[in-house]
Amino acid sequence: MMMDSFRYTLDDSSKKFVCPNCNKRRFVRYRDSETGNYLADGYGRCDRQTNCSYHKAPPKGKKCFQVVFLCIKSITDKAYKLTGPNGIIEIVPKSQVFELTDNECWLTEWYLKQSKICYLGNDAKYFTDGKGIIVNTAKTITEPIVQPSYHPIDLVDDMFCNRPVTDNLTKFLKSRFSDDEVNRAGMDYLLTGTNHFWNKATIFWQIDEKERIHGGKIMLYSPVTGKRVKEPYNHINWMHNAVKAPDFNLNQCLFGLHRLNEDYLKTIGIVESEKTAIIMSLFLPDLIWLATGSKQNLKSQLLKPLKKRDVTVFPDKGEFNDWKTKADELAKDGYKITVSELIEKKQNCNEGFDLADLYLTVRKEENELVTAS
Repeated sequence: MMMDSFRYTLDDSSKKFVCPNCNKRRFVRYRDSETGNYLADGYGRCDRQTNCSYHKAPPKGKKCFQVVFLCIKSITDKAYKLTGPNGIIEIVPKSQVFELTDNECWLTEWYLKQSKICYLGNDAKYFTDGKGIIVNTAKTITEPIVQPSYHPIDLVDDMFCNRPVTDNLTKFLKSRFSDDEVNRAGMDYLLTGTNHFWNKATIFWQIDEKERIHGGKIMLYSPVTGKRVKEPYNHINWMHNAVKAPDFNLNQCLFGLHRLNEDYLKTIGIVESEKTAIIMSLFLPDLIWLATGSKQNLKSQLLKPLKKRDVTVFPDKGEFNDWKTKADELAKDGYKITVSELIEKKQNCNEGFDLADLYLTVRKEENELVTAS
């Protein structure tokens, strides 16, 4: 979808003003592209993205929020068929869709409030009718703060202790490790089985260092390969959808963050996949293993509890450059973070190959050598 020229844009010159939030001369003001004039003093963005993040924009146009999807297909002149990350299909009017890319788009606030589509509620953009993006209002200090929601601890206790379900992932793990090892890892991460949405699915509880339960990601795995079930769609959903929690505001944290208080000296190992964090806790227990849950979640907002800890991140094959860039930005903000090249340098492996794949492959080869001898 092509967008026309912007009416209001951030000044692209080198001129900077004093930021009204942090008082540093790092403030870039908005200009009216038709007149060339600056807008009122308060409208602009501080370029100290991490330390300040002040951003105030003129509230004009249609307010839209970002929606991630698996696929989107034009079915009529006026409608798209949109398949969300959890496999739910929605018929969306084309008039409500803006800035369409391969895997995400921006839908109007009005339409989203009428639908059941999940969206990122803390990041908005304004669009004009046919004139494209006006401004991005993410992180504006004038926006009201929406308080995060948390699941009650009783929900986890009930599902983990009182109504246990043997999930496919646990079955796979027990084919590679001893029952005692898998049970220990299951206790460490409160690995929970469920029949919500799909039989023998797995719940990855996101519990922070203060033992607040931010959410429960539900995923389905193959008990034979240990791989996620992605056909005919990605089998991913959330516990708040399963229990129909009203007005639940999902505010994610790192998976495994509740383990932070177990040892204040251990290095923190961060991977993308929750499954990988669990497997690596069995192979290398000298680290505390956490997972971002997605490649986009390596960011300051989620890593704040780790700022005083030694952190090593292990990007999947093909993600090294992206995570290295993000880690360098975090390091400038005081994080003690290094990036491992172990997987990126590994030859003869496909994109997406990760640390758990490597260690499981090595163990399999070792077992085959022992059997052969």
